[in-house]
Amino acid sequence: MAFSREILTSLLSLQEKDSSLDHLAAEIAKVPAEIKTLRDALAAEKALLDTVKGRIAEFEKRKKEHELDLASKEEAVRKHQKDLNQIKTNDAFKALQHEIDNARAEGNAIETKILEIMEQLDACRGEDKKVQGELKALEGKASAEIGALETKLKVLEARHAQEKTVRDEASASIDPDVLKAYGHIRSRGKLDAIVPVRDGSCGSCQMRLSPHVVVEATKIKSLVFCESCQRLIYRPEALAAPGVAGAAVPPPPGWESGLAAKPKDDAAPISETAGGPLPDAEGRDSSRRQGEELPNSTERGAC
Repeated sequence: MAFSREILTSLLSLQEKDSSLDHLAAEIAKVPAEIKTLRDALAAEKALLDTVKGRIAEFEKRKKEHELDLASKEEAVRKHQKDLNQIKTNDAFKALQHEIDNARAEGNAIETKILEIMEQLDACRGEDKKVQGELKALEGKASAEIGALETKLKVLEARHAQEKTVRDEASASIDPDVLKAYGHIRSRGKLDAIVPVRDGSCGSCQMRLSPHVVVEATKIKSLVFCESCQRLIYRPEALAAPGVAGAAVPPPPGWESGLAAKPKDDAAPISETAGGPLPDAEGRDSSRRQGEELPNSTERGAC
């Protein structure tokens, strides 16, 4: 799999574009929910108004029924009063008078109920007027906010489409295998697919990296993954250094301790001083080159 400083730079640039697209996608996803919230509030206010109007209709119906009952009782009283003039005996007179008294008492009770219903009707009509005012204000506010959100959605979608085009064009220059590895990491929910090495640790999960992994990340010759979270890692110092990867890069933290246990024929020991030579890409002392020998002590003295 081809990998180089240029590919790494392109991959980091691609990740920036993807991060921007992720942010836009999140903003786009919020808009329909915000519009739904406004419409739900409007629907709830309309439902409340319908409820109030339903209560008014119910009270008016009950009031009408009681008024009919009251009219019936009053008619009964008038009829019985006419019948009193035709009564011949005291017992019959008392019985009819009792019926008249009962009808009047029932009529009074009905009148009381009608008055109670009228009070409830007045309260409901007041609430109806209040809710209608609130609904009118809410409709104006919701209409303006929904319009603004719909405009915002169109702008975000257009921007997303534009940036997606730029992103796709940029990805075309990156090795397909590199893109596949990068895309696989993102598909697992790790949107920061490529992260820097910070003080010898992964810049995302913060787990300590082995010295060998840090060295490989310094070389920029192949994809290097965090041993813990499996994200791609790189050393910003190596990316910024000119020339051959690692030529001007300070040793990663823990380098000396990490190589102390390695066999001598695998990697030459590094100087204990801060200014000691670094290993080259093959792990040998940078003061040595293949096919060269160090000058002897006499020659060094002559210098």
